[in-house]
Amino acid sequence: MLRKRIALAATAASLAIYSFASAATIVDFKPLPVSPTMPEFQFNRALGGGIPVFRAAAGATGNGDGTLPVPNQVAGGLDAETPFIIPGIPGSAINFAAGTTEFFDSTLQFPAGLAANAPAIAAGGAFIQQLSPGTFNLFSTDPPGPQLPTLLLSGNISTASFVIGAFNAGAAFNATGVNYTGGVIFNALVAAGGTVNGNSLSFSMVDVAPPFGIAGDGFLANFTANGTGLFNVNVIPEPASLTLVALAAGALFFRRR
Repeated sequence: MLRKRIALAATAASLAIYSFASAATIVDFKPLPVSPTMPEFQFNRALGGGIPVFRAAAGATGNGDGTLPVPNQVAGGLDAETPFIIPGIPGSAINFAAGTTEFFDSTLQFPAGLAANAPAIAAGGAFIQQLSPGTFNLFSTDPPGPQLPTLLLSGNISTASFVIGAFNAGAAFNATGVNYTGGVIFNALVAAGGTVNGNSLSFSMVDVAPPFGIAGDGFLANFTANGTGLFNVNVIPEPASLTLVALAAGALFFRRR
Protein backbone atom coordinates (compact mmCIF):
# COMPACT_ATOMS: atom_id res chain seq x y z
CA MET A 1 0.00 0.00 0.00
CA LEU A 2 2.83 2.39 0.87
CA ARG A 3 4.58 1.63 -2.42
CA LYS A 4 1.36 2.35 -4.29
CA ARG A 5 1.03 5.71 -2.55
CA ILE A 6 4.62 6.58 -3.36
CA ALA A 7 4.09 5.60 -7.02
CA LEU A 8 1.02 7.80 -7.20
CA ALA A 9 2.94 10.66 -5.61
CA ALA A 10 5.76 10.28 -8.13
CA THR A 11 3.25 10.31 -11.00
CA ALA A 12 1.64 13.44 -9.57
CA ALA A 13 5.03 15.12 -9.30
CA SER A 14 5.82 14.28 -12.92
CA LEU A 15 2.51 15.70 -14.10
CA ALA A 16 3.03 18.83 -12.02
CA ILE A 17 6.50 19.47 -13.40
CA TYR A 18 5.29 18.89 -16.96
CA SER A 19 2.33 21.24 -16.56
CA PHE A 20 4.41 23.89 -14.82
CA ALA A 21 7.14 23.91 -17.46
CA SER A 22 5.08 23.60 -20.64
CA ALA A 23 4.60 26.55 -22.98
CA ALA A 24 1.22 28.17 -23.53
CA THR A 25 -0.40 30.73 -25.85
CA ILE A 26 -1.45 34.02 -24.27
CA VAL A 27 -2.72 35.68 -27.48
CA ASP A 28 -4.16 33.99 -30.55
CA PHE A 29 -5.02 36.49 -33.29
CA LYS A 30 -6.58 36.40 -36.74
CA PRO A 31 -8.13 38.99 -39.08
CA LEU A 32 -11.86 39.57 -38.61
CA PRO A 33 -13.54 39.83 -41.01
CA VAL A 34 -11.14 38.10 -43.39
CA SER A 35 -10.11 40.24 -46.36
CA PRO A 36 -7.55 38.77 -48.80
CA THR A 37 -7.24 42.21 -50.45
CA MET A 38 -6.24 43.95 -47.19
CA PRO A 39 -2.98 42.34 -45.98
CA GLU A 40 -1.97 42.12 -42.34
CA PHE A 41 1.80 42.28 -42.99
CA GLN A 42 4.22 44.02 -45.32
CA PHE A 43 7.95 43.80 -46.10
CA ASN A 44 9.00 46.89 -48.01
CA ARG A 45 12.11 48.92 -48.81
CA ALA A 46 10.26 52.22 -48.93
CA LEU A 47 9.64 51.88 -45.18
CA GLY A 48 13.33 51.68 -44.26
CA GLY A 49 15.19 54.05 -46.59
CA GLY A 50 16.31 51.27 -48.92
CA ILE A 51 16.61 48.49 -46.31
CA PRO A 52 13.50 46.27 -46.31
CA VAL A 53 11.47 46.49 -43.10
CA PHE A 54 8.77 44.16 -41.78
CA ARG A 55 5.70 45.89 -40.33
CA ALA A 56 2.01 45.38 -39.77
CA ALA A 57 -0.26 46.61 -42.58
CA ALA A 58 -3.83 47.88 -42.92
CA GLY A 59 -5.41 44.48 -42.24
CA ALA A 60 -3.85 44.47 -38.75
CA THR A 61 -5.02 48.02 -37.99
CA GLY A 62 -8.38 48.50 -36.29
CA ASN A 63 -10.85 51.05 -37.65
CA GLY A 64 -12.83 51.70 -34.47
CA ASP A 65 -15.78 49.38 -35.11
CA GLY A 66 -14.96 46.80 -32.44
CA THR A 67 -17.93 47.80 -30.26
CA LEU A 68 -20.38 47.00 -33.08
CA PRO A 69 -21.93 43.55 -33.51
CA VAL A 70 -19.48 41.29 -35.30
CA PRO A 71 -21.62 41.03 -38.51
CA ASN A 72 -21.45 44.84 -38.79
CA GLN A 73 -17.67 45.05 -38.51
CA VAL A 74 -15.49 45.54 -41.58
CA ALA A 75 -11.79 44.97 -42.31
CA GLY A 76 -9.20 45.78 -40.99
CA GLY A 77 -8.60 44.85 -37.44
CA LEU A 78 -7.72 41.68 -35.59
CA ASP A 79 -9.70 39.29 -33.44
CA ALA A 80 -7.33 38.65 -30.51
CA GLU A 81 -8.18 36.07 -27.85
CA THR A 82 -6.41 35.51 -24.53
CA PRO A 83 -6.85 32.75 -21.89
CA PHE A 84 -7.47 35.32 -19.15
CA ILE A 85 -10.69 36.98 -18.01
CA ILE A 86 -10.14 40.73 -18.45
CA PRO A 87 -13.29 42.80 -17.84
CA GLY A 88 -14.12 46.39 -18.73
CA ILE A 89 -12.45 46.76 -22.15
CA PRO A 90 -14.75 48.20 -24.86
CA GLY A 91 -15.03 45.91 -27.88
CA SER A 92 -14.36 42.72 -25.94
CA ALA A 93 -16.36 39.63 -25.00
CA ILE A 94 -15.72 37.34 -22.04
CA ASN A 95 -16.37 33.59 -22.23
CA PHE A 96 -16.63 32.65 -18.57
CA ALA A 97 -17.08 28.95 -19.34
CA ALA A 98 -13.81 28.83 -21.29
CA GLY A 99 -12.07 31.42 -19.11
CA THR A 100 -11.10 33.59 -22.09
CA THR A 101 -11.50 37.15 -23.35
CA GLU A 102 -11.86 38.06 -27.03
CA PHE A 103 -10.92 41.52 -28.30
CA PHE A 104 -12.46 42.67 -31.58
CA ASP A 105 -10.93 45.17 -34.03
CA SER A 106 -7.61 45.20 -32.23
CA THR A 107 -4.45 46.74 -33.70
CA LEU A 108 -0.97 45.22 -33.95
CA GLN A 109 2.00 47.56 -34.40
CA PHE A 110 5.75 47.25 -34.85
CA PRO A 111 6.56 50.92 -34.16
CA ALA A 112 10.04 50.99 -35.73
CA GLY A 113 9.63 47.86 -37.82
CA LEU A 114 11.95 44.89 -37.99
CA ALA A 115 14.65 45.56 -40.59
CA ALA A 116 16.46 42.92 -42.60
CA ASN A 117 19.97 42.67 -41.16
CA ALA A 118 21.59 40.03 -43.39
CA PRO A 119 21.19 38.76 -46.96
CA ALA A 120 18.50 36.14 -47.45
CA ILE A 121 19.58 32.51 -47.62
CA ALA A 122 18.22 30.19 -50.31
CA ALA A 123 18.36 26.47 -49.55
CA GLY A 124 16.54 23.76 -51.49
CA GLY A 125 13.91 26.15 -52.79
CA ALA A 126 13.26 27.66 -49.35
CA PHE A 127 14.28 31.15 -48.16
CA ILE A 128 15.40 32.39 -44.74
CA GLN A 129 15.52 36.12 -43.98
CA GLN A 130 16.99 37.32 -40.69
CA LEU A 131 15.51 40.44 -39.07
CA SER A 132 16.75 42.97 -36.54
CA PRO A 133 15.40 43.29 -32.97
CA GLY A 134 12.32 45.44 -32.45
CA THR A 135 9.23 46.16 -30.38
CA PHE A 136 5.49 45.54 -30.73
CA ASN A 137 2.21 46.85 -29.33
CA LEU A 138 -1.24 45.27 -29.39
CA PHE A 139 -4.15 47.66 -28.74
CA SER A 140 -7.89 47.20 -28.26
CA THR A 141 -10.38 48.90 -30.57
CA ASP A 142 -10.74 52.69 -30.44
CA PRO A 143 -14.13 53.09 -28.71
CA PRO A 144 -16.53 55.95 -29.50
CA GLY A 145 -16.05 59.10 -27.43
CA PRO A 146 -12.97 60.41 -25.64
CA GLN A 147 -11.77 57.03 -24.31
CA LEU A 148 -8.54 55.85 -25.98
CA PRO A 149 -7.67 52.29 -27.04
CA THR A 150 -6.36 50.08 -24.24
CA LEU A 151 -2.87 48.62 -24.45
CA LEU A 152 -3.39 44.86 -24.41
CA LEU A 153 0.21 43.71 -24.71
CA SER A 154 3.60 45.22 -25.52
CA GLY A 155 7.09 43.83 -25.65
CA ASN A 156 10.44 43.61 -27.37
CA ILE A 157 11.90 41.02 -29.72
CA SER A 158 15.53 39.89 -29.60
CA THR A 159 15.76 37.75 -32.75
CA ALA A 160 13.37 37.12 -35.62
CA SER A 161 13.31 35.63 -39.11
CA PHE A 162 11.09 34.51 -41.97
CA VAL A 163 11.18 30.90 -43.07
CA ILE A 164 9.54 30.48 -46.46
CA GLY A 165 8.73 26.97 -47.64
CA ALA A 166 9.94 25.54 -50.90
CA PHE A 167 8.01 26.82 -53.93
CA ASN A 168 6.00 29.20 -51.71
CA ALA A 169 4.40 26.22 -49.97
CA GLY A 170 4.12 28.25 -46.78
CA ALA A 171 5.68 31.08 -44.83
CA ALA A 172 6.30 31.60 -41.14
CA PHE A 173 7.60 34.46 -39.02
CA ASN A 174 9.30 33.27 -35.86
CA ALA A 175 10.70 35.34 -33.00
CA THR A 176 12.50 34.28 -29.85
CA GLY A 177 13.80 36.16 -26.85
CA VAL A 178 10.43 37.94 -26.61
CA ASN A 179 10.05 39.97 -23.42
CA TYR A 180 6.57 41.21 -22.51
CA THR A 181 6.62 44.66 -20.94
CA GLY A 182 3.08 46.04 -20.46
CA GLY A 183 -0.65 45.95 -21.09
CA VAL A 184 -3.67 44.35 -19.43
CA ILE A 185 -2.73 40.88 -20.74
CA PHE A 186 0.76 41.42 -19.33
CA ASN A 187 -0.81 42.28 -15.96
CA ALA A 188 -2.94 39.12 -16.05
CA LEU A 189 0.10 37.04 -16.97
CA VAL A 190 2.10 38.43 -14.05
CA ALA A 191 -0.82 37.85 -11.68
CA ALA A 192 -0.95 34.21 -12.84
CA GLY A 193 2.76 33.78 -12.11
CA GLY A 194 3.74 33.45 -15.77
CA THR A 195 7.14 34.30 -17.21
CA VAL A 196 7.44 37.66 -18.97
CA ASN A 197 10.96 37.16 -20.39
CA GLY A 198 12.43 34.70 -22.88
CA ASN A 199 9.16 33.90 -24.65
CA SER A 200 8.27 33.55 -28.35
CA LEU A 201 5.81 34.54 -31.05
CA SER A 202 4.99 33.22 -34.51
CA PHE A 203 2.92 34.24 -37.54
CA SER A 204 1.65 32.10 -40.40
CA MET A 205 1.48 34.02 -43.69
CA VAL A 206 -0.69 33.32 -46.75
CA ASP A 207 -1.91 35.20 -49.85
CA VAL A 208 1.65 36.41 -50.45
CA ALA A 209 1.95 38.94 -53.27
CA PRO A 210 4.09 38.90 -55.29
CA PRO A 211 5.56 35.42 -54.77
CA PHE A 212 8.66 35.30 -52.57
CA GLY A 213 12.04 35.85 -54.18
CA ILE A 214 15.45 37.38 -53.52
CA ALA A 215 16.00 40.90 -54.86
CA GLY A 216 19.19 42.27 -56.39
CA ASP A 217 20.43 43.59 -53.03
CA GLY A 218 20.38 40.08 -51.56
CA PHE A 219 17.38 40.61 -49.27
CA LEU A 220 13.93 39.13 -49.85
CA ALA A 221 11.92 41.10 -52.38
CA ASN A 222 9.03 43.32 -51.26
CA PHE A 223 5.80 41.48 -50.44
CA THR A 224 2.51 41.75 -48.58
CA ALA A 225 0.73 38.88 -46.85
CA ASN A 226 -2.29 37.93 -44.80
CA GLY A 227 -1.70 36.06 -41.60
CA THR A 228 -2.60 34.75 -38.18
CA GLY A 229 -0.38 34.61 -35.13
CA LEU A 230 0.39 33.39 -31.63
CA PHE A 231 2.06 35.13 -28.69
CA ASN A 232 3.46 32.42 -26.44
CA VAL A 233 4.77 32.20 -22.89
CA ASN A 234 7.06 29.57 -21.43
CA VAL A 235 5.43 29.07 -18.03
CA ILE A 236 1.97 29.72 -16.61
CA PRO A 237 1.73 27.82 -13.31
CA GLU A 238 -1.78 26.58 -12.61
CA PRO A 239 -3.31 26.15 -9.12
CA ALA A 240 -3.84 22.46 -9.85
CA SER A 241 -0.17 22.09 -10.75
CA LEU A 242 0.93 23.80 -7.54
CA THR A 243 -1.36 21.49 -5.58
CA LEU A 244 0.23 18.46 -7.22
CA VAL A 245 3.69 19.77 -6.36
CA ALA A 246 2.64 20.16 -2.71
CA LEU A 247 1.12 16.68 -2.61
CA ALA A 248 4.19 15.13 -4.22
CA ALA A 249 6.52 16.95 -1.82
CA GLY A 250 4.44 15.78 1.13
CA ALA A 251 4.56 12.18 -0.10
CA LEU A 252 8.34 12.32 -0.49
CA PHE A 253 8.64 13.75 3.03
CA PHE A 254 6.44 10.92 4.33
CA ARG A 255 8.68 8.38 2.56
CA ARG A 256 11.80 9.84 4.23
CA ARG A 257 10.05 9.61 7.63
